Amino acid sequence: MHSAIDSAPTPAFADLMEAVAPVADCFGAAGCRLYLVGGVVRDRLLGVDRTPDYDLTTDATPDVIRDIVANVADAMWLQGERFGTIGVRVSNTNMEITTHRAEAYLSDSRKPVVRYTTVLYDDLARRDFTVNAMAVDVTDGSLHDPFGGRADLVDRVLRTPLDPRDSFSDDPLRMLRAARFLALYSLTAAEGLVDAARSLVGRMDIVSVERIRDELLRLLEIEDPSRGFDLLDVMGLLPVILPDLTGFSLYERGRVVSLLKEAPNDPIVRLAILAQLAGGSQAFPKLSSSLRLSGRDADRAQILLEGSDRISVLGDEPTDANIRRLAGFCGKRLDDVLVFAELLGRSTTSLVKGVKRLRAAGELDDLGPALDGATVMEILGVGPGPAVGEAMVWLAELRVEEGLLPLEETRRRLIDWWESTTA
Repeated sequence: MHSAIDSAPTPAFADLMEAVAPVADCFGAAGCRLYLVGGVVRDRLLGVDRTPDYDLTTDATPDVIRDIVANVADAMWLQGERFGTIGVRVSNTNMEITTHRAEAYLSDSRKPVVRYTTVLYDDLARRDFTVNAMAVDVTDGSLHDPFGGRADLVDRVLRTPLDPRDSFSDDPLRMLRAARFLALYSLTAAEGLVDAARSLVGRMDIVSVERIRDELLRLLEIEDPSRGFDLLDVMGLLPVILPDLTGFSLYERGRVVSLLKEAPNDPIVRLAILAQLAGGSQAFPKLSSSLRLSGRDADRAQILLEGSDRISVLGDEPTDANIRRLAGFCGKRLDDVLVFAELLGRSTTSLVKGVKRLRAAGELDDLGPALDGATVMEILGVGPGPAVGEAMVWLAELRVEEGLLPLEETRRRLIDWWESTTA
């Protein structure tokens, strides 16, 4: 049997083993094996200070997992059971326990064919990269590392457990994931990895848009995603992931990478930067649709883009009315829009000062009409109808153009406007 075991317990895992001990004891009593696996093992070997995700794998099948944890779990989640995963909470610790799997994608399918196995090696072999293909036995702390993941961490090498052509063909999303891991952990692609990806770009057709989107957003939230985008470029994946960027010159791509590094590591802000450089607010709906962004994320990015467009035409000395109008459009995202516009090189110095001044005076607190519809009807002596709507629009514009006015002044202005329109 394939094996690479460090029999000496690693102190780095002691607290993790203690956290899962109640569950580990139950599996041991049932004669089943249980291992910490994947990212939690990788991060501890790297010394990364991150709240651990307790991912575990076992030779027990899902129905057996349920029976084993039934008496110790404070809560249980079964949504992933058909994929072999049972979610468990014990005390304040959430865990996901998954049956050893050996799975592959069919040539024309977006869903994996899941096959359970009792062999840990088979489960580790199906994982994306060697640095994620390590497991720790929760009973004795021994590290199972059949593919040399620990050595690859030391050498900073990104390698697949199996031949990269087999690994990427089985799940083509791993090619995009390679960019994230290479950037996140400052790794170097192993020999043959890039060539394998180049030969399999067409396999990305079987990957759902949602999985591509989620992986792209994870890449964009890394502090410096530039090396990841460089890898996507040499792999030939950029035209698949972001086709609107394919026409960029080397200079323009360099500018993209530079701006991404300067921007806060917020994936939606960075996606908006990519959209701006690929056509701006007019082009964004197409990008949003192609990635199937949530309405919330799409609206947020659109406000950044349109707000920046509005700032670009304000000039060096924006009027108070224009500042109020911009604030009304941006709402609670005004500060985000100001930062975004500055990232894109817009002139914002006077604008920022104006916003600060008007905000301190309460001018930006409520930019809606100063009177409600019922009050308008009372003042004008009219009932519900189009006239009230027109009056509310006029009042909203008055608020933006002239700022806060005393209520009596607003009432007088409204009456004057009404008399002028009905004369």
